[in-house]
Amino acid sequence: MSSAPSLNIVIVEDNPALLELLTGMLSGIDGIAVVGTASSESEAIALIRNARPQLAVVDLELRAGTGLKVLGAIQGAPADFGSPRTVVFSNHSHPIVKSRCLALGAEAFFDKSFQMDEMLEFVQEMAPNPGT
Repeated sequence: MSSAPSLNIVIVEDNPALLELLTGMLSGIDGIAVVGTASSESEAIALIRNARPQLAVVDLELRAGTGLKVLGAIQGAPADFGSPRTVVFSNHSHPIVKSRCLALGAEAFFDKSFQMDEMLEFVQEMAPNPGT
């Protein structure tokens, strides 16, 4: 068994069904490991600080708190979190919300209602490719 490098991901999502779906789909991509999930702002900040993933997939509306505050915490002290890349996956796709997320360091913003495939492809492109 090889110990190929993997892209460690944390998923921040408060909808249990969507969280399960995302975890399964992302875990099924070669080179990706989901190392933790969180459903609230405080859980997400603690998890990202401890797990130090390379990528955090963040929803904006959480059980308690917001994904914007998670992005802000990471942007405010990136070294405390291992300087992860961030992607937003949310239903709140108003242009003002999108631009705020990008200003807080998100690399991309995907609308849950119709951009699941695009988000998965974007994340897959980040994964290391041990075959090359």
